[in-house]
Amino acid sequence: MENTCQHPRNVWQLNSALKLIIKIVISAGLLTWTISKIQLDSLGAAVIQSHLPSLLVSLLMVNMCMLVSALKWRPLLTVHKVQIPFARLLSFYYTGLFANNFLPSSIGGDAMRVYDVARSSGKPKEAAASVIAERLLASLALALTAAVALALISGTGGGSMISWLVGGILAFCLAATAILLCCNFREDGKVGRWLCRLGNYKEHPGILLKVLMLSLLFQFVLVLANIFIFQAIGVNIPLLKHFLFIPVIMAVSMLPLSINGLGIREGMYVVLYGYAGIEPATALACALLFFTLVTVTSLAGGVLFALRK
Repeated sequence: MENTCQHPRNVWQLNSALKLIIKIVISAGLLTWTISKIQLDSLGAAVIQSHLPSLLVSLLMVNMCMLVSALKWRPLLTVHKVQIPFARLLSFYYTGLFANNFLPSSIGGDAMRVYDVARSSGKPKEAAASVIAERLLASLALALTAAVALALISGTGGGSMISWLVGGILAFCLAATAILLCCNFREDGKVGRWLCRLGNYKEHPGILLKVLMLSLLFQFVLVLANIFIFQAIGVNIPLLKHFLFIPVIMAVSMLPLSINGLGIREGMYVVLYGYAGIEPATALACALLFFTLVTVTSLAGGVLFALRK
């Protein structure tokens, strides 16, 4: 009996290890392909000669994103009568960001946030529902930002591909949000009970609208962070192109195909900003600087995690 019980567990562990290896290979392969398209001397020069004050402003913007994220998460928890002090909720977000450095995709940080709220409140299903609802509305805001920017831009290079990407992302986000937040679910089994809690949000349209507005603010600040990085390297392109490219890059990098989006994100920077006439080495330098600033920001989460009792 014991061997029978251990067999499924061993298979699950083997599958998890295999998936992790595949994601590492994908990240390494995409990074290698991207780097092979550039001159390393140009990449190094772009990073070394970057304007430090602009990078510090970008770092501030990244931390402002964390603040806005906690602000838009809190009302979703309040719906389920989960009351957690804002400072503690913010610490959960930093810890989740830190976890992204080690877990197989950016979704890993969401799992960490669910765990933290569930441990604090004793309501795991409500914690999961709040995180997924926040992720859905954030993705919808991301898609709306890109769609509006695309509508306002004329003559963008790679227009057909970008239009299909933005349209696909927007359609998926609208459909997922409508199905998960607006439909009625029966409370059958563990999944049913979780879906019911997610469906409860349709009774609070004011909160959903507030979270969507805060999610749009998040996208605005995130794009600003990238604009300051490009300015630090001495690159200036029309602002609307940043509001088109960055949401698309973030959406694609959320796909659970690599380690924390590595390789996918950098490749998308090179491809999309190439349509704006940016040299591959410059685009990759900006991608790596953004990754570095996010990683530096996440270290606060590591400290907070280490100080836990």
